[in-house]
Amino acid sequence: MDRTGDLELLKALCEETRYRIVEVLLKGEKCACELPGLIGRTQSNTSMHLAKLLGSGVLKSRRDGKKIFYSIKNLKVCDVFKALGHSEGRILKEKCCMLKG
Repeated sequence: MDRTGDLELLKALCEETRYRIVEVLLKGEKCACELPGLIGRTQSNTSMHLAKLLGSGVLKSRRDGKKIFYSIKNLKVCDVFKALGHSEGRILKEKCCMLKG
C-alpha cells in the first residue's frame, strides 16, 4: 500500500477547482484551451491547478502541435469518484474513461 501516494492524490483532489478539472476529465481527454470554459475559471488559474494535478501524478499530458491535452493518469481517481457517488452519479453507471477501449 502506497500511503504517501494515496495522501498526495487526496490532497490534490480536495480543492474545488482541481476537483472540477478531474470531474471533467473523467469523461475523457480535453485540450487545455477547453478546460477554463468548462470549469468556469481563468486560463491562468486553470493552468496553476493543472500543474498541481500533474505534479501529484493525478493527470498526464500530451502535446499535439501547439495544443496540450490532459487526461487521467491515476486509476485510483476513478475509485475515489465512485466512492463519493459522483455529484450526478454518472461514474457509478459508466466505466471510468481510463477503462474504455
